[in-house]
Amino acid sequence: MNSKNTLANKLNNAKWDAIDSIGQVRNDLFNHVTLSLSRIEGKLEFLNSESIDGDSRFVDNFSQRTCKDITDEVAHTCKALDEIFVSLNEAKNSLINA
Repeated sequence: MNSKNTLANKLNNAKWDAIDSIGQVRNDLFNHVTLSLSRIEGKLEFLNSESIDGDSRFVDNFSQRTCKDITDEVAHTCKALDEIFVSLNEAKNSLINA
């Protein structure tokens, strides 16, 4: 019976370690990736806005298209990151409910 309790305790501890790890991964992704992408989005939004004179901030169409392409890539990456957050939350909830 003692070995059964020990195994149950080890499994329970492993479960909570996994839950803690998922939380740490989620926090790291938010702190290091999501916040960086948010800063990049803000800078790109500024670049795509009109200047005080109402003119484009770009001197040529290539730069403007490149900025637009990067904006689209960042938006796609943010969407993928949101999906990762959902998956992490589902995994964590699955462990909590197990």
